[in-house]
Amino acid sequence: MRKVIVFYMLLPMLLLTACSKSEDEQNVQTGKMTKNLIVNGTAREYIIYVPESYNATTEVPLLLSFHGLTSNMDFNYNYTNFDEIAERENFIVVHPNGIDNRWTLSANNNPDIDFIKALLEQLENDYNIESNRIYSTGMSNGGNFSFTLACGLSNRIAAIGSVTGLMLQVAIGDCIPTRPLAILHIHGTEDSIANYAFVQGGLDFWIEHNSTNMNPVVSNIPNIDTQDGSTVEKYEYLNGENGVEVLHLKVIGGGHQWPGFQGNMDINASEEVWNFVKAFDLNGKIE
Repeated sequence: MRKVIVFYMLLPMLLLTACSKSEDEQNVQTGKMTKNLIVNGTAREYIIYVPESYNATTEVPLLLSFHGLTSNMDFNYNYTNFDEIAERENFIVVHPNGIDNRWTLSANNNPDIDFIKALLEQLENDYNIESNRIYSTGMSNGGNFSFTLACGLSNRIAAIGSVTGLMLQVAIGDCIPTRPLAILHIHGTEDSIANYAFVQGGLDFWIEHNSTNMNPVVSNIPNIDTQDGSTVEKYEYLNGENGVEVLHLKVIGGGHQWPGFQGNMDINASEEVWNFVKAFDLNGKIE
């Protein structure tokens, strides 16, 4: 009898605890937040945007967006406008901040890879992340770093989109991805900072690694803004292993800019990145 009485005394507490946990899961703060994380004794910072539609009972994809050299997470947040796309498409976007406004590109003992590993663990602890749909993008040095993650963290990153970034020969030599990985590369032919001449070498590496068609499907993007001084050609390398693709948007006459924000206005780089990466997960193309 005593055991029965004790159980009924505890039952309201158990129900209250269960309800409180459920309420906590549902009442996750949404919108833009700036957070900190200590990694290897160093304080690291990032902006996270959680869409209003976020529900802790449903897995959502994650997009990492990296700023360029001398830039920062705030500027990257403002010009990419990924928050607006995240609201529409229901994913979480994170803008990490680099140490001294830059990202380290080395394959070994890379403090920024350590940062991203720790960040992903924290995000997966805090939110219901669809872990096989984690993507990376970035501009310039941030685009370079997305290639670094594709090489050194291919077990976690499902697909990437680089804008004005490069994968130079030294990075190609150190790149040992463990799986096929979908790649989007947006680059202007008149880029005076990241020379377009180096673009094809990186594309060739991923074309070979992914076993895509060697000959691309080439098409022209409609020139909807005739005043921006540039046009866009699309090169699609299809039928890769597990259905992965390599896509190159060649901005003819374009400079070191994020299309849709500055420079070419025929495409919006943020929309192009999301529309490309969302079609893939760690297993390849989502059917």
